[in-house]
Amino acid sequence: MRHRLVLICLAMMLGAPAAHAQCMKPMGEARAEGYLTVGNFRDAAGRRETAYILRLTRPVCLDGAEDDEARKGTRRVHLFSPERGTAAKIQRLVGRRVIASGEPFGQHTAHHHAPIVMTVTDIRTR
Repeated sequence: MRHRLVLICLAMMLGAPAAHAQCMKPMGEARAEGYLTVGNFRDAAGRRETAYILRLTRPVCLDGAEDDEARKGTRRVHLFSPERGTAAKIQRLVGRRVIASGEPFGQHTAHHHAPIVMTVTDIRTR
């Protein structure tokens, strides 16, 4: 029994680095994988707005040189796209497992509803 406990502890210690968050670079190309949801939020003026939130399968972080760009491990990324076609695709994929590619940056306004925000350039189902 004691050997089994030692083996379990050793396995947990060796597996610990895999649990750490993978870091993205602000405004660099990145990918995030997870379950796409939609939420209703309020901005600083109390107006309702909708946001697409990717619930990640693994935590990620944002490795920025500036304090406003650095984010520790999170499992939520706010997805958006200024391109009409990509925005429509995001909307159609709600409720599915997806892989989103784009440029991440740190949450910095009342319109951002997750610690990391990503300007999506491509999104597809897993």
